[in-house]
Amino acid sequence: MASSSMNSPLRIIPLGGLGEIGMNCLVLEHEEEILVVDCGLMFSDLDHFGVEFVIPDFTYLVERKDKVKGFLITHGHEDHIGALPFALKAGIRAPVFASKFSSLLIRERLTEYGLVDSTDIRVFKMGDVLKFKHFTVQTASVNHSIVDAAALIIDTPMGRVIHTGDFKIDPTPFLESTIDPKPFQKAGEKGVKLLLSDSTNVERHTCSLSEKVIYNKFEQIFSESKGLTMIAMFASNVSRMAQVFDLARKMKKKVVLSGRTMEQNVRLGTESGHLKNVDSLLLAMDDLESHNRKDIIVLSTGSQAEHSSSLVRIANGEHRAIQIMQGDLVVLSSRYIPGNEKAIGKMVNNLFKRGAEVLYEAVQDIHVSGHATRPELKTMLEWTKPEFFVPIHGEYRHLVHHAQLAEEAGVAPENTVIATNGDIIELTQDSCRVVEHMEEPRVLIEGREGNDVTKLVLKERRQLGETGVVFSLMVRNAENGEILSEPEVITKGLTNETLEGWLIDEAKKIVKKAVYDHHQSIINRSPMENDLQETIRLELRRFFKQNIGKKPIVLPIVLDL
Repeated sequence: MASSSMNSPLRIIPLGGLGEIGMNCLVLEHEEEILVVDCGLMFSDLDHFGVEFVIPDFTYLVERKDKVKGFLITHGHEDHIGALPFALKAGIRAPVFASKFSSLLIRERLTEYGLVDSTDIRVFKMGDVLKFKHFTVQTASVNHSIVDAAALIIDTPMGRVIHTGDFKIDPTPFLESTIDPKPFQKAGEKGVKLLLSDSTNVERHTCSLSEKVIYNKFEQIFSESKGLTMIAMFASNVSRMAQVFDLARKMKKKVVLSGRTMEQNVRLGTESGHLKNVDSLLLAMDDLESHNRKDIIVLSTGSQAEHSSSLVRIANGEHRAIQIMQGDLVVLSSRYIPGNEKAIGKMVNNLFKRGAEVLYEAVQDIHVSGHATRPELKTMLEWTKPEFFVPIHGEYRHLVHHAQLAEEAGVAPENTVIATNGDIIELTQDSCRVVEHMEEPRVLIEGREGNDVTKLVLKERRQLGETGVVFSLMVRNAENGEILSEPEVITKGLTNETLEGWLIDEAKKIVKKAVYDHHQSIINRSPMENDLQETIRLELRRFFKQNIGKKPIVLPIVLDL
């Protein structure tokens, strides 16, 4: 490395994933070169205001798009790849480096946006080394709730940086091998300048359960089934799918796929080689009634009660082919994502009402997390022995707890940086610290095309939802100002039907008076403080505030003919 490179700090900028779970996106910048680790989205809890999901604000990268040399993808979950189409559409047309299964998921996503043919997707194998001008990146396999998950061991001018990605240490995974400690231990022996490590499960003090536990539990459930058995899970969890298929083969059961994403990912799991010989086990949904229900397993999406998902439609009795009956069993084999509890609870209640027995994490061990718990996180710290530490992928309390754990593992407390989205961290030979902060590096998105929802639009939607809207429509003679038709007042989301009629009648009187006063002021040539439409708006807002206690949005429309 040239001496100038050695003197320039490494800039580390989290655009998402710190202080929250989701929207993971981390910028590594040295002089004229930028690498972006992951490019994810976060599903919104503001869906009733039209906000579907949240993505990073790519302004910083767009302004430096010629410096961006690659997107390094640790794995294929939406919170790590979901924002890639928006980054590419913004003009950041750098190569995308991903493992095989991750690359297949990325191709599916980019195909939806018409970007797959114009995107350079480069597939790496675990252990491959990717070389750039200032960075050398070694990929290392880790266990997670999706196959082909990778950690990144990155040599930089400021020293070795390790990004764990999302990981756990599973002694008996169903697919692939348990995490190999050697790359991390070897890096630790040579010297790790900075560790960036997953913080999601730092509050859990016992080792995470192995996928082997799920296999044994599913085997018991399937053998005892008296009706149809439905497994709702994340469609990206190919390992969990493989267990279901293995048990179905063993017990001579058939598997029905419910949900577009489930069908897609079984196809991709087969294409990547992780699922083998499953076609003979699959049963078309239209043939479901021709088989004994106790010999059928349904793999379904909708474990988070997503709107219009397969399981929600089944719970509501709205699915075209699958009806829940007495004696059926539904297993929610996934963790509740914070914010989804209410919707999931409603869905579970509806399933019980239809006669199903429902198993979920709170009552049965039917899911294991893909994230390392406190003992496993400590093991990673002990393997790598970092000089500096930045906890990532977690809400703020998770980052604080992980910082405390790092101190227990021997990292000097002054060498740990608890950062949040938008912080600009500089790593030098001697220090690691936050030097600047960018405000609110996120964009609210509605629709799959990615239209922005600004703060002003969101504020207006909130106000419409909270106070309602009033339309005042009127036609008048343009020459003499006379009203040509009775004013119309239309209210939406304002009050109950009993009171609405009286409010509308009184509101019409207010509009008529405002028109009359305005016309008289013209005749008398009196000075007018407001135009007619503004006068109507103010008077109606005042009237509704006095009578129902809130000021709705008022939209007066005066048509002059």
